[in-house]
Formats: sequence, C-alpha cells, structure tokens
Amino acid sequence: NVSAFPQVVTTEMVKNFSRGGAAISVLAKELDAKLEVVDLGTVVEAGELAGVISSRIAMGTENFAKQAAMTEEQLDKALNAGIQAVQRAINSDVHVFIGGDMGIANTTSATAIACAYLDKAAVDLAGPGTGLDEQGVSHKVRVIEQALLKHQAASLSSTEILRFFGGFEIAALTGAYIYAAQQGLPVVIDGFIATAAALAATKIKPGCDSWFIYAHQSHEPGHHLILTALNAE
Repeated sequence: NVSAFPQVVTTEMVKNFSRGGAAISVLAKELDAKLEVVDLGTVVEAGELAGVISSRIAMGTENFAKQAAMTEEQLDKALNAGIQAVQRAINSDVHVFIGGDMGIANTTSATAIACAYLDKAAVDLAGPGTGLDEQGVSHKVRVIEQALLKHQAASLSSTEILRFFGGFEIAALTGAYIYAAQQGLPVVIDGFIATAAALAATKIKPGCDSWFIYAHQSHEPGHHLILTALNAE
C-alpha cells in the first residue's frame, strides 16, 4: 500500500508503450529515436507485445520489508539485462543512451536505495510518487524505515543495497549505466528512479558518472538530495 495505484497498471503502461500511446512513444517518434521496452518481470504478464523484449526474471521482486528484494542470481540477471540493452544500442550505432523506467511503487524502492547509500532518513526523501496524499506518504515512510532497520545489521555492500532494496528495472538501469560508461557511450539520466540507479552505479563503479548527463530535477523530495550527492547539474 505504498502507491496510489495497483501493480497491474505497470502492465497496462507496457501495453501502451507497445501501442505507441505513451508520451515516451511520441517523443521517440518525433526525435527519430529508437524506443526499446524490456519487460524484466511485471507481476501481471503482458504476453507477447510488439516492440517489447521479454527478459522476465520473476513475477516482481520480493517484499523488501520482509526479505531481500532479489536473490544474487536475480540481481545478476537484471544487471545483465541492462548491459544487453546498451550493447544493442551500440550495435545500432547510437550517439546517446537514455534509460527510463515504469513500475508502480518504484519510487519506494528508489527512496530506500538512496536512504541506504546516503544514510538519510526516509522522511527526508520520500514523496508522493504517482499521487499519494499526506497520509499515504507517511505510511510509505514507515514502510521504508522499518525495512532499513530490519536489514541494518547486515552491513550491506553497495551491490547488496541494490539487491536488498531495488526493483529489477532499477538494477537493469544500474547495469546499463555502468556498461555504457565503460564503452564510452554518453548517458542521459532523467527522473527520480533513473537518478537512484545512477547513484547505485557510482557506488558500485566509482567514476562512471563522468559519462552521465542530468536532464531535470523532479518534484520528488529525494531527487534533489541524490543529485546533490552526485554533484550533478
């Protein structure tokens, strides 16, 4: 109950991407950019869709308030999915890679990751996401704080923080950003979720942010704090 919408909305948005009806679909068409959608594991399966690559790992991650979101094997698969996406982009001779995300409740994952990396309280980073009211945000903060407290004794490494609190899409973005930097491909970081993944990437592979270009700062309270931590403009 950390989102104003049910998880099925993620799948419905993936279908909308496939139909060309989403804002990113229109932007890509206008810019003559290649849009690629990778399904890493929506809770509700979308089936075969045009323009959607199925790299399903599981039917969503586990509840990070109770256990690690991913196993080590699942994290490896998610990171590798991001690497493969960048490799496909390089094979298409692109000039810039822009990572995006779709996932109901993934502002909660992004916030938890940022809190763990930056040693910040959830109340300082958590925001409304896709439209939570004040009471909803307070509940979201409690869930994140309880999860951080539960896993605190584990003394998590940078990679483990991503495994314990991340979503498949955040891990895939992290893998993509690291690999793009290693290949000398500039990356546009756009949005709160993508910026949380960029933070994870810099914690796991320091220096990779030399290839990052930051696009905007959203109204999510945590976005400003992460951008500041990244010395981003």
